[in-house]
Amino acid sequence: MQLPKNIAYEENFSFAKHTTYGLGGIAKIAFFPKNINEATEIFDFVNTNYAKYFILGNGSNVLASDEDYDGAVIHTGFLSDISHEGTTLTCLSGTSVKKLLDYCILNGLEGLEYLAGIPASIGGLTLMNGGINCTRIESNVTEVLIYDGKSHNLKLEDCKFGNKHSTMCDINAIILSVSLKVTKSTKEKVKNSVNYFLNLRKAQPKGKSCGCVFKNPENISAGRIIDETGLKGLQFGGATVSKEHANFIINESGTAKDVYKLICEVKRRVYERYKEKLEEEVVYIGKFNETDV
Repeated sequence: MQLPKNIAYEENFSFAKHTTYGLGGIAKIAFFPKNINEATEIFDFVNTNYAKYFILGNGSNVLASDEDYDGAVIHTGFLSDISHEGTTLTCLSGTSVKKLLDYCILNGLEGLEYLAGIPASIGGLTLMNGGINCTRIESNVTEVLIYDGKSHNLKLEDCKFGNKHSTMCDINAIILSVSLKVTKSTKEKVKNSVNYFLNLRKAQPKGKSCGCVFKNPENISAGRIIDETGLKGLQFGGATVSKEHANFIINESGTAKDVYKLICEVKRRVYERYKEKLEEEVVYIGKFNETDV
């Protein structure tokens, strides 16, 4: 197989080194496109030459299997560029939240500060309609540029944002860029607002995690019902339900299998007590066997 020229790649790519859980096996190869042209070229190449692939951003909402991954990875970390015209800001999908907010502070652009401290890329946040509490990125999105063999500009209504979900979750495509609406402000005001949200996030559990593991059921906090089920501190191997926030599972020198077992046990016990089926927002990479639980 002839690899595309002049596009960075890495053989024997470690998920453990590129995810916030610090877990996972090895993928055969990962590609690192630096611009939209390279991203579309790699997307076509991977679709033609590999039976499966995974698009990885900052690795903050995923759990990769301990087993090796028999496929390719498209890593968007170098797809990181930002511009704005008036009150519309456009960034490539691999742009980190920190870089985006630094840009907003520098240019006095307000409206995205609630994202402060989320360790994600904008593409990943848009894919999963991320945010905090009742404020999700859908409130800012105006357009998403995707590629599925052809380029498409999805308007807000086309994205069909839901509870940690979007149209992009259901189609074979790569997010190239996201356009967001902001308002003009001052550097000082935006900076102060960013710091406010950063301080709020200081209360989040420390340690290696994917953030919240489960989606909140309608009108219920997943963390609250896990807590009320008495599961804070529950442990399998090196994975523990956080004692600070029950919707966090912390990797304390465990394995992906430990984390997965704990996820399944939390779901089982919550359903046993409340008849509520918790749904994961964490995205799985590779094979996880329920027979191992």
